[in-house]
Amino acid sequence: MRKLVKLLVAVFLLSGGMLISDKVQAKRAYKKLVVKHKRYKRYPAKGTHVLYVNSAKRIKHSKGVFYHANGIYYKKSTRGYKIVAAPVGIRVKVLPAKHVRIVLNGRNYFYHYGTYYIALGKRYEIVTPPVGIQVDNLPNGYKLITKNGRTFYVVDGVYYKRVILKNGVRVFQVVRAV
Repeated sequence: MRKLVKLLVAVFLLSGGMLISDKVQAKRAYKKLVVKHKRYKRYPAKGTHVLYVNSAKRIKHSKGVFYHANGIYYKKSTRGYKIVAAPVGIRVKVLPAKHVRIVLNGRNYFYHYGTYYIALGKRYEIVTPPVGIQVDNLPNGYKLITKNGRTFYVVDGVYYKRVILKNGVRVFQVVRAV
């Protein structure tokens, strides 16, 4: 009797694909999988603390001493190093490896992890982003704020709104920079 039950179960399992309706099979065959690409998914979120920073360069600024490595800016704290907004006015020799060039009103801007740079001679200066500039990704740790029924993404005091371009690509556009 056990052999008969096992045989019936095996036959049922092997022929199970034929017993499922065409509609169910179609749903399985055409199921959409949406994968969101995030350039910064392995980066720590803004505002978090890390114990140490590998190969960080020390920079003196009017707002204190900062450290930067791979385009991320840190400030020493009691819990190690805190990831902070890049101070406007700092100049660096080399752009981060994953930067993106953006042209707005004929001017080149370079963007990486919430920080905007412009070229000045052989260096790059950190600047406040101009209103209207669009980026494809925001750093981890942004805040969502709703005002008058509209949702804004806030990173380091910069307000972004989500925009869908004519080609269907979704970007974040600066609407206010502090």
